[in-house]
Amino acid sequence: MQRPRRLEKGDTVGIVSTSSPVTPEAVDEMMRYFEERGYRVKLAPNVLARFGFLAGSAEVRANDLNLLVRDPNVRMIVTASGGAGAAHLLPLADYDALAADPKSFVGLSNPSILLNAMTARTGVPTFHGPNGVEFGGLAPLTEFTERNFWPLVRDDLRLPHAFPVSEGMRIVRPGPAAEGPLSGGDLRGVQLLIGTPWEPDWSGAILFVELYEVELFRLDAFLSHLRLAGVFAGLRALLVGRPVECDAVEAETLDDIVLRSCGGYGFPIVTDVLIGHTDDKITVPLGCRVRLDPSRRSLELLESPTR
Repeated sequence: MQRPRRLEKGDTVGIVSTSSPVTPEAVDEMMRYFEERGYRVKLAPNVLARFGFLAGSAEVRANDLNLLVRDPNVRMIVTASGGAGAAHLLPLADYDALAADPKSFVGLSNPSILLNAMTARTGVPTFHGPNGVEFGGLAPLTEFTERNFWPLVRDDLRLPHAFPVSEGMRIVRPGPAAEGPLSGGDLRGVQLLIGTPWEPDWSGAILFVELYEVELFRLDAFLSHLRLAGVFAGLRALLVGRPVECDAVEAETLDDIVLRSCGGYGFPIVTDVLIGHTDDKITVPLGCRVRLDPSRRSLELLESPTR
């Protein structure tokens, strides 16, 4: 791995729109949030652009992203919002610049497509955590989420670091403790990467998927696609995030779908993990090794994502 330097007070945080538009009020709040905590803020030139359901054309969004990636003063990049369209940037992003000057890159939902691609291409860990709209007050930023975000990017961790996810976690399929690099994100984003040059190497990985506004029949189709594409063949474990704004169903129904999709493979499976669109969420570094121990109901980070 090529770890970014840990974030320090006085560093510059860049904010970019990689997917759907964001309001000026939200961007103002994002700036205020980081500035009040001792950071400088650099807005991408077109952070407020609108192009239908997109925050500007693919070229505009990619140019903004690359501007921040290439700026040596920017030490952390935060995606302004989710939505749609981050996949357009995959062939346009400057991976070489990120590899040459690793910096923290934080996003959630649709931008998780970019997170996985950047880590896969460069070996630089990226952070699946709050989006800019949460820092900007348009979505809840709970004390739990803040407490589990800042130590990851500031390197205020003692390893192994235990993520606080045991409460509510369901052990759908038990098994021995599993270790591997973490990959994953929004289920639709993970699916979009399959068969592309930016697809992560799933072999030996611990995969997490988070569920937001996913109907059960679509969940079944998505997981079936992952199975047919060979994603499950080399996995060490599967984590499923707590569903948000999905079909109101009994937990056993969702678990049955996951179990059916993963039939024939022996890796452990846990569901209802605090990852993704939940108000309370952990920030997880993609590309870093983690250990899942179903018998202890624990998920631990084994290596620091920063230096």
